[in-house]
Amino acid sequence: MIPLLSTSYLPPIPYVAACLKSGKIILEKHEHYVKQTFRNRTLIYGANGILPLIIPVQHDQLFTIPIHEVKISYDSPWQKIHWRSIISAYRNSPFFEYFEDDFVVFYQSEVATLFEFNLGLMNFIFRSLGENVNISFTTSYEKQVNDTPDLRHSFHSYDQLQGRVETPENRYRQVFSDRFGFLPNLSILDLLFNEGTKSNEYLSLNYQ
Repeated sequence: MIPLLSTSYLPPIPYVAACLKSGKIILEKHEHYVKQTFRNRTLIYGANGILPLIIPVQHDQLFTIPIHEVKISYDSPWQKIHWRSIISAYRNSPFFEYFEDDFVVFYQSEVATLFEFNLGLMNFIFRSLGENVNISFTTSYEKQVNDTPDLRHSFHSYDQLQGRVETPENRYRQVFSDRFGFLPNLSILDLLFNEGTKSNEYLSLNYQ
């Protein structure tokens, strides 16, 4: 079965695991924007614990237009802030330098819409994992779907922030684990920068 997913900014590890498990996904293009979700935010492991990174969006008709038309706001230097935060969090991780040059380009140019920006990053993540995930898109919005797993509302940032997520049986080494212990289900960046080529093995062991 091909899962139906919302767009996501540097999605959490279980989201990516669902993509790799299927090898094919359907991205929702026609839902309305949902605030305080992974659609425009990601969670990384910073020096003080969980650090949310949020992409600001333009509010004109925000909740009436389809998600693929929602535009990113560049009124604040969020790209510089996000990249500096990522460097601070992961510059000492084993694989940061390996991915750094390819990854930084996403924070050096302006992309008009949130959907397009997220899609570019997702494809980059899949390539970095050495995986080929076929992505198709919805042609209209359906509140309920019966012929495919509906995962559009399965991943919530507030669950993570309030500690309401399960910790996988297998853990990997995180940069600041000596301060706050293991933090599960963060952005796929956390796994990729810390585990590199072993990321696929971790995903297959924990999210079969």
